[in-house]
Amino acid sequence: MTLTESNAFVSMSSSADQDYPPSNILDPSENVFWMTTGLYPQEFILTFKESIDVRELRFVTSNVKRFVMFSTSNQDPKNFETILEKTLSNNENNLQVTSHTLDRSLEVRHFKCVILAGYDSFASVHSLKFDGGNTRMGKKH
Repeated sequence: MTLTESNAFVSMSSSADQDYPPSNILDPSENVFWMTTGLYPQEFILTFKESIDVRELRFVTSNVKRFVMFSTSNQDPKNFETILEKTLSNNENNLQVTSHTLDRSLEVRHFKCVILAGYDSFASVHSLKFDGGNTRMGKKH
């Protein structure tokens, strides 16, 4: 199930460009993307209308050097716990694909990603996908 199908929305982003808006993160295509607007750190929060279970994630970016991901099951986007911190190699403007399996399934209501550093003044997020879980209503995601 795509992020859009799971009723996810971008509830916060540190930057926005009308040609490369944060809502592009929700598009399953890797041909559209959210472009940061300069200085680091840059971040976004995805909010799910209904909590989902997450076991695996796939994050596709460009020019990202270092990022950290957080999640919370709280109704409000607070008290996040770190789920992944990673430094990526420089792919010279090519796509960087990060796949990660968590130690355990997590209940996620809000997901936050902070791009701490980049290989260029601008970085991009092409897609983010979650797997291995069900919504609280039992839908595969």
